[in-house]
Amino acid sequence: MDVVLIILGLSGLGAVVVSTYVFTVAARTYVSDDHEQLLRSSASKKPREHVARSPVDRRSGRPVTFPLTVNSILIANDRRVLPDRRMSN
Repeated sequence: MDVVLIILGLSGLGAVVVSTYVFTVAARTYVSDDHEQLLRSSASKKPREHVARSPVDRRSGRPVTFPLTVNSILIANDRRVLPDRRMSN
């Protein structure tokens, strides 16, 4: 019984050591101050110019009527019940 308890204790201690290592590596990688240096270096560069988009990039804004054919698939009616899809049920 003592051997089982010693094995469990050592494996628990090993788990604590591994989790501490993973935490410190993650903290060094994701919480370090390196991102501030990147922000300072990118701020000194010239900002990008405005990129004009063509009207083809945007939706036409025309109202959709049903039945509708999209990619040769017939859509008989609108499945949306609420006028605003972002509203919850």
